[in-house]
Amino acid sequence: MSLKVRLTVTMVGMVVVAVLILSGMQLNGLVATWLAHNSERSRTTAEFVQRWVSYRVNEMPATPPGTSIDEIRRSWVERIAADRELPGVLTGALIQTRSIVEISIAGPQNRILTSSNPERVGTLLASKLALEELNNLGPLDRLLAILGGRIDYETRRELGILGAGRQPDAVFVIQVLVSSSLLRAAVAPEILWTTGVSLLFVVIAGLLAYLVARLTLRPLERISATIDSIASGEVALVPQRTSSASEFQAVEEKLRLLGEQFRGAKEGETQLRSSMDRRLAAINRLTGGVAHEIKNPLNSIAIRLELLRNHLREAPEAEEEINIISQEITRLDRVVRTFLDFTRPVDLATTNLDLGKLIQELLTLIEPEATQHRVDLELNAPGVPVRIRGDADLLKQALMNICRNALDVMPDGGHLRVGLLRAGNDAVVSIADTGPGIPAEHRERVFQLYYSTKKKGSGIGLAMTYRAVQLHGGSIEVDSAPGQGSLFRLRLPVAT
Repeated sequence: MSLKVRLTVTMVGMVVVAVLILSGMQLNGLVATWLAHNSERSRTTAEFVQRWVSYRVNEMPATPPGTSIDEIRRSWVERIAADRELPGVLTGALIQTRSIVEISIAGPQNRILTSSNPERVGTLLASKLALEELNNLGPLDRLLAILGGRIDYETRRELGILGAGRQPDAVFVIQVLVSSSLLRAAVAPEILWTTGVSLLFVVIAGLLAYLVARLTLRPLERISATIDSIASGEVALVPQRTSSASEFQAVEEKLRLLGEQFRGAKEGETQLRSSMDRRLAAINRLTGGVAHEIKNPLNSIAIRLELLRNHLREAPEAEEEINIISQEITRLDRVVRTFLDFTRPVDLATTNLDLGKLIQELLTLIEPEATQHRVDLELNAPGVPVRIRGDADLLKQALMNICRNALDVMPDGGHLRVGLLRAGNDAVVSIADTGPGIPAEHRERVFQLYYSTKKKGSGIGLAMTYRAVQLHGGSIEVDSAPGQGSLFRLRLPVAT
């Protein structure tokens, strides 16, 4: 995900979260206000009924001296249970508040004496969750209880007399039931309206944040495009802007100057590379001509030497000297032919090839030779293809030169490990052996033509490997220490 996308998403997300938080606070305040209102109405209703019952009890004739508390309690209960006007009063109080569904008055043993619902008279007063406890819940739990609840909540008040020790002794329990369904019906329109407005604000705020982010990041987009063009080599001048902030103007001006400098450097590099190519071509033509001029006299000398050998067959002392001269001529001829091959331009037959498959074919090819040297072969490659553009035959020969050198330095057996992995835009091939290693004074010269640390080595194999890797736009390095083996690491660009 690009920086522009991340910043845009972050800004939009922050604004949306802020709007959602404010909407949640508004919704919570709305629910809390409705609950507080209904709690106050149910409490006021309970206190009204409490005062009415007290008024009815106080209308009774005074009790004679010596009457027991139980007799007083019994007379009060009989008075309230027989009051025909009280159910109407309870019903009238109930209809004043839409969320109240029932008002009941219970006596001893919680048995209902009178109620706004006549069917409840004589039944036991059921205990309900206090409405105040609903108001004390957390915002989310309170909202879920109202929207999904199927229970009623109560507000209770007690009325009694002072018993022994001046302790209050309850005679009546007044219960006001508030329905969660009616609460939901009352508050639902406000919740829906608030939710709809909040969602609308979320959409509007998100769009505004997106537009602000786009406008704010537009200079960054221009800077990013300029950097990309510089990185890709398309060095176009950055047009001067006057509408951006001063900080962005400074950055764009520096990028413009950098683009000019980079373009000049690139043109200079192109000219230098062209000049070097012309010089290298001239050197190749010169060295090729010199090699041919050396090879032609060598051929004549070899022919004359054979004629001389035929004339001196009967001179044993001369035969030995002639053989030495012939061997040196043959060696010099081989050097000249190798030099000609090395300097000759190579036309790469590039294809899209799987480097892991090529390495597997190489190990299969050298397996008999490795078995003869008692060397174990190991391949560590990913399960997915690592593809490059290259000449399969040239790369296989380059890798084979390293592997055969490794087999030669392990005549008594060992381990040859070949690894392949992808690192960014490069395919990395590692070839490690358990041979004697390469001394530090020789490591810098192992890729030079005709340089070899082996007695019978030609000094050509690793030089050809180095050349093949360079022709593919890659690099090669060696890491070794005496007694610890050698590790050759080749980097080749992957196919795009």
